[in-house]
Amino acid sequence: MKVMDSFRIVWRNLWRMKLRTALTSVGVMIGTAAIVAMMALSLGLKESAVKSLENFGNLTEMDVDALRWYEENGEWIDVPEDKVRKLNMQAVQDLKKIPGIQAVMPIKELREQAKLKVGRREGNVQLIGVDVNESAGYRKNDIEKGSYLTGAPQEIVVAFDVSRELRDVEKEKREERRRKAGAGRHEMSQMPPPDIGGGEAPTFNLVDRAGTLILSREYRIDDEPKYEKKELRVKVVGQLKKSEERNSSAAVYVPINVVKELNEWVTRSRGDDVEEGASRRSRDKAKKDTFEFDRITVKVESREKVESVVKALKENGFEVYSPARELETINNFFFVIQMVLGGIAAISLLVATIGIVNTMIMSILERTKEIGIMKVIGATVLNIRWLFLMESGFIGLIGGLAGLGMAWGAVELVNYFGASGGLLDSLNMGYGGGNPEGEPAKLAVIPGWLALFAIGFSFVIGVLAGIFPAIRASRLSALQAIRSE
Repeated sequence: MKVMDSFRIVWRNLWRMKLRTALTSVGVMIGTAAIVAMMALSLGLKESAVKSLENFGNLTEMDVDALRWYEENGEWIDVPEDKVRKLNMQAVQDLKKIPGIQAVMPIKELREQAKLKVGRREGNVQLIGVDVNESAGYRKNDIEKGSYLTGAPQEIVVAFDVSRELRDVEKEKREERRRKAGAGRHEMSQMPPPDIGGGEAPTFNLVDRAGTLILSREYRIDDEPKYEKKELRVKVVGQLKKSEERNSSAAVYVPINVVKELNEWVTRSRGDDVEEGASRRSRDKAKKDTFEFDRITVKVESREKVESVVKALKENGFEVYSPARELETINNFFFVIQMVLGGIAAISLLVATIGIVNTMIMSILERTKEIGIMKVIGATVLNIRWLFLMESGFIGLIGGLAGLGMAWGAVELVNYFGASGGLLDSLNMGYGGGNPEGEPAKLAVIPGWLALFAIGFSFVIGVLAGIFPAIRASRLSALQAIRSE
């Protein structure tokens, strides 16, 4: 028997008892719709929770530090000091070997606050030293204007909000004096208020402009505090894209050697400035050998690999400071929810399976003579079984397609009422920085794999339900089947 002929026979038989086929498919439809809707709701809530978590930081970027304690049997145990990982270049190389890590950026911060002055504008900034070679693959794609650092000591790259932090102090003082003078003549209402402190400052282009980094330190002479200022001429070569990370909004990135030298200048006393000796070279070599970074930031290839990377980091003696640490808890929680909801909905599919078995057995009783005739004209046992398995499989497939459509309609209704009723706002989900397109998240989603799984699973359920009827039909005696009425 040809395959196309068998499909024609199957379709003819299903169409001949179309009412029974439709009623039997309803059970599969309800079961499939229930499973898909439950899973879609769980997946949608999980996606919303992850996106809400991304409001606190990019999940693919995480700060790495040495692991100093860990939990075991409900108790916190300190890691021995000689076992604590050092955040040096060896640690950087070890991090680059972990699968899933796209880039590694070691960081050394200035221990004092610096001031950046460009033209007449100035403001406090956070000076961050980075290894130019290691961080190039990390930050190059984040450049909005200009270019990234090349390693020259006078080059700097500023964060997006740095231009908002810089203010024309002299202009603000003049406006303040005018405002006070105008108030004496009752002209305050005619003067625009100065932009001091509150509000959002206007931005201006910093790229390709020269500036000055200003640092100060305190030292003592005869127990009297003295202050010294240091100025470093720089050029702004690039500006980063806007970021949701508030702790780096006023960051200025420079080569790491610059920060090392400035930290040494800030921390040493006045007497150390003039102290020179034969041991200077050996001290510099010792500092180089024992140099450690303040922290190391890593970038993961994709959000799907974050959980495995976090696990690998902890196994290698590192601690992770990122919202990504909560991903494992979220995934485990929603996995349990999916299993519970899917199990409840699967009960209806079990009932539908029994209905398919019953329908196919009734079909055997009604078509006993037809089965006998097919055997007499040369149909094999395999042909008979194939026909009945296909019939039951197509009943499941029809129910699965109808159930998928029913689930899609239910999901659209849930999303519509969830958005219009403000449920997403009340849950604080769906409008976070995790959605780059700015579109609101949905309470329920049906990904492509879930739709294909629902269709395939309903077909397999139908085939499994037809195994017993198919075996029973293939065992009928041809002569007895022909003689039956």
